[in-house]
Amino acid sequence: MSTHFLRVAGLLAGVLLAAVAWPARAGTSAEQVVGGIEAVLFVCTPLDGKSVKPGQELLQRAVEQRKLDLVAIRKSEAYRATYNSEVNRLLALPQRERITACQTAW
Repeated sequence: MSTHFLRVAGLLAGVLLAAVAWPARAGTSAEQVVGGIEAVLFVCTPLDGKSVKPGQELLQRAVEQRKLDLVAIRKSEAYRATYNSEVNRLLALPQRERITACQTAW
C-alpha cells in the first residue's frame, strides 16, 4: 500500500470518527462532516454501489437526529472546502487504491 492511500484511509477514518463523536467534537462542524461523507459517496458510488450504503445511512441518520438543513449546509464555505478537498484527494488515488478506500471507508 502506498503512503498516499494510508493518508486517505486515515482521513476517511477521521471523518467517520467525527461523525460518530459529533457532539463531543466542537472543532468539527456539521458542514465539514457532511462534506466529507458526501465526498466519499460521490467518488465511491460509481465504483462500488454496495460500499456506499452504510455512508448513505450514516448521513441520513445524522440529518434526522440533528435536524440538519442539507441545502443550507451545502451552501457553506466549510462544506465546499471539505467536499472539494476530499473529492480531489480520492480522485488522485490510483483506481485500485480508490476502490479499496471505498470498500473500507465505513
